[in-house]
Amino acid sequence: MTATLNRPGIFKAREESRRIKTFPNSSSVAIAIEFVVLAEQNGDDWTDWSGYEETRVWGDFFVVKKDGTPNVTTVQQLAASLEWSGSLRDTTPRRDLVVQITVKGEDYNGKTYHKASWINPGDHMPGAPGADDQEIGQLEARFGSLLKAAAGSAKKAPPPKKPPTSA
Repeated sequence: MTATLNRPGIFKAREESRRIKTFPNSSSVAIAIEFVVLAEQNGDDWTDWSGYEETRVWGDFFVVKKDGTPNVTTVQQLAASLEWSGSLRDTTPRRDLVVQITVKGEDYNGKTYHKASWINPGDHMPGAPGADDQEIGQLEARFGSLLKAAAGSAKKAPPPKKPPTSA
């Protein structure tokens, strides 16, 4: 028996199936992915779901926007997480890869449905990403002298006063 995921959160999962979806009156194209939930994030830990009933959840990952332009962020997510080639013919699920998915609830006709809305590689560590060394070098070349000049023109705080000495 298979259950449908009934809560929001961050989960480790593996891809079970994949299909391409199109939409009338729109140029949008989504890759619909069905996931099997493997674990749920609880703070800094993961709760293993292998001892429970198999639970699945779907997500629509829009690779082409309504206006017909590529949704670069989503394409990059799928390439990094599922090694997707970028070809719409590439519909073979990657059951060997563990990913992390963010699941959110959506209300429709008075009922809440839970859908995967974001995907990351299985070893993803949450947090704001910083610039890599190459990007920092480019930023330094572009802005470094301006930033150093601005820092150099800052008024220095006066040295702290020494406490009075006792006689």
